[in-house]
Amino acid sequence: MKFIDLNTLNRWVDKILAYPGITHEELTLRKDYWMGGVFALLLISGLTLGFRITYPEFKILISYGLFMTFIFLLYPVAGLFVHRNLDGMMFVNQMLMIIGTFFFILKLGGVIHSGGLIFIGLFVILNSLTFHNKKKTLWLFSVYIVTLILVWLLDPHLTVAPEMTHRANVFLFIFNLVWISAMTLTFILNLISQLATLEQKEAKRLKEWDKTKTKLYTNITHEFRTPLTVILGMTELIRNKPDKWLLKGTRKIDHNGSILLNLVNQMLDLSKLEAGAMSVGKIQGDIISYLKYLIESFHSLAENKNIRLCFRPHTDHLVMDCDPEKLMQIISNLITNAIKYSKPGGKVEILTLQTGIEEQRFEIQVRDHGVGILAEHLPHIFDRFYRVESSNRFIPGMSGTGLGLALTREIIKLLGGTISVESIFGQGTKFTVSLPVTHNAPLMEQLALAGPEKSFSALFPAYDDEKEMAAVPTEQTDKPLLLIVEDSRDVVDYLTALLEPEFRIQVAVNGREGLEKTLQLGPDIILSDIMMPEMDGIELLDKVKNDMRTSHIPVVILTAKADIASRLAGLERGADAYIAKPFHRKELVIQLKKFVRLREKLQERYANIGHLKPSKDKSFSLEDSFIQKIREFMLRNIEEEEFSIKKLCHEVAMSRAQLYRKFKSLTNKTISAYFQSLRLHKAKEYLTTSDMNVSEVASLTGFKSQAHFSRAFTRLFGINPSKIKG
Repeated sequence: MKFIDLNTLNRWVDKILAYPGITHEELTLRKDYWMGGVFALLLISGLTLGFRITYPEFKILISYGLFMTFIFLLYPVAGLFVHRNLDGMMFVNQMLMIIGTFFFILKLGGVIHSGGLIFIGLFVILNSLTFHNKKKTLWLFSVYIVTLILVWLLDPHLTVAPEMTHRANVFLFIFNLVWISAMTLTFILNLISQLATLEQKEAKRLKEWDKTKTKLYTNITHEFRTPLTVILGMTELIRNKPDKWLLKGTRKIDHNGSILLNLVNQMLDLSKLEAGAMSVGKIQGDIISYLKYLIESFHSLAENKNIRLCFRPHTDHLVMDCDPEKLMQIISNLITNAIKYSKPGGKVEILTLQTGIEEQRFEIQVRDHGVGILAEHLPHIFDRFYRVESSNRFIPGMSGTGLGLALTREIIKLLGGTISVESIFGQGTKFTVSLPVTHNAPLMEQLALAGPEKSFSALFPAYDDEKEMAAVPTEQTDKPLLLIVEDSRDVVDYLTALLEPEFRIQVAVNGREGLEKTLQLGPDIILSDIMMPEMDGIELLDKVKNDMRTSHIPVVILTAKADIASRLAGLERGADAYIAKPFHRKELVIQLKKFVRLREKLQERYANIGHLKPSKDKSFSLEDSFIQKIREFMLRNIEEEEFSIKKLCHEVAMSRAQLYRKFKSLTNKTISAYFQSLRLHKAKEYLTTSDMNVSEVASLTGFKSQAHFSRAFTRLFGINPSKIKG
């Protein structure tokens, strides 16, 4: 016999009880009603049928059983057909149960002779607690008390039914007491289980809220750190060299101060909106003309980014109510985002539509043909501090705060509108704003704000007219080469001013360019941010540390992501140091100098021709393997007079330039000088441990000229090879 699978049964019950729009809590409640009703229906109907067959003389009890069968039949029927007012249906049902039970108690001869039917009322009261409605429970309790009082008052006038013998009465009393006690116990256990579930949910909610708050504070501090780094750094530069940095430094302080002010204003606006403290100042005017006025202010910004900005209204004029300041915030945010995430040479379109007949709506669509948004990010795109970092692929210096779209949505809701987003990753994004068309506000001839350009600058100060960061020329000096990988122009300027006395500087604006320059230039140290376009700092770190050509280069992470999780992630991926913005100038310089000294130790280790001693430092293992591989190749080819660099490049899978840079960085020697030193050390070993003469040893170690061999040997060891044999 095949047993019914409980999971299958549960899914079947869910299917027949569910309806469109039902919540999980509502479905659970309906299942409790339905399954409890089915169980009670089977029990009562079975007992009634049993009494009808076994004791047909118990007519009143059989009638009561039929009545209760009808009552419990309503439970599963209501579960199937009643959707929105199930509680009301159950309330009426249980009220009928109390009144009906009262009627049959009277028919049987009162409480004492009712076989314990009085307990049915107590069960109904307990069951009513599932309504989560005090008024309904109090009503049921009141009716129950009234029935008890009436039974007591009418008791002298009642006649005991002939069928209710003493034996039958005791049996029914015990039977009803047992099953009602069992149902009550089940109810109590279920209540305890629900309370435990609620406690777990509350604990989970508090944990998630704590996690959300932590993330929120982390993101807020992250957004403050980069501009504060520039402000504090420029202040120090101005203090030390006012003639050089006063004008440029104060401009950068003003620029980054505006970024902080904009962030604070956005946070305050969001708080006002959530608290319902932001007012709406609607006026009536031509919204199409006003949009033209706003969009025109962005043409220079779009041209600087090589983006074509197009406005395509559905009509030349449309008079309606709007709040000019809030509309400016909405449009500004959407257009700047569209420009930000568009490829150079792309296009941003702003279109308008008018929809609806009875309730007219005005729609503004902002479309770009940029990087698009992955489908998994779309549900969260309007969440506070949510950023689609992976989509920021083309424009350096454009990392957002994650507040703009959250603020935009709240402002639109305040105006009675909605906003939606559609996007195809790699093809573009479309935001649609829908506002109600009303004509209730005072009529104005023109919707305009004084100084719109200044307003836009205050809202979006991160955009400036400075050109892309150019590569810093590197002089051919003995100073170590430092590659700065950072997309903020202001931070690069500060770091360059700070570190130029100690290092030759090269700059990359993102991780992809940083990797290219690392392979091309072979810097001595890399100083990298994390959040950058095209390739972030963690991906750059992975590629540098896992590539034999670049694994020896120290990578210092300099970032605004200062939380412990980000720090640990960076260090686990191989970062040699992790420094949070804003940083202390001396700390950064000391860390970088430490890696210069570490390079010198590496050179001492690998310049030694002798056998490499095992190191406890795991960071040496990859470089030990590299040097050992080259040594083994050289020893295999030690007899060749003309050493083949081409074969060595093939052996280690590097270009000639990359091999020379890495080898020179590790040993402070050229490959040819190292090979000659290795030959001479091997020759000395042959002279001291074998019977070969000088000529044979010279030939065996790749020296075809004995005279050349003797001069080189004497120069390195300070003794003529012939004297060793002599």
